[in-house]
Amino acid sequence: MDCLLDNNVPRSVTHLLRDRAWDAIEVRDALAPDAPDAEVLAYARVTGRVLITHDRGLARRARAEGHPLVWLRTAETEDRDRLASELHEIEVALDRGVAEIQVLKHEVRIL
Repeated sequence: MDCLLDNNVPRSVTHLLRDRAWDAIEVRDALAPDAPDAEVLAYARVTGRVLITHDRGLARRARAEGHPLVWLRTAETEDRDRLASELHEIEVALDRGVAEIQVLKHEVRIL
């Protein structure tokens, strides 16, 4: 799975996804450090990558455009463990073409 991780996603998530054979690229490596949300989303769209972010504004923009999104709504310190425990379900949903997945503290919402 190809994904783009926003600057606010911990590097431990990048390592987890790469260990699980995802092609994970971080915004901080692909774009300017202060790249605006529109540029981040445009890059994700052009490269065909699922966007992974904590940013509410970026998540809402991706949702409005129907771009595949994993919106982390957990504490950053919990991200890696939450994703690790739910990654199979997330992968299945993305493979089915689900546009938005919200990862919360005690559940995953597939929208």
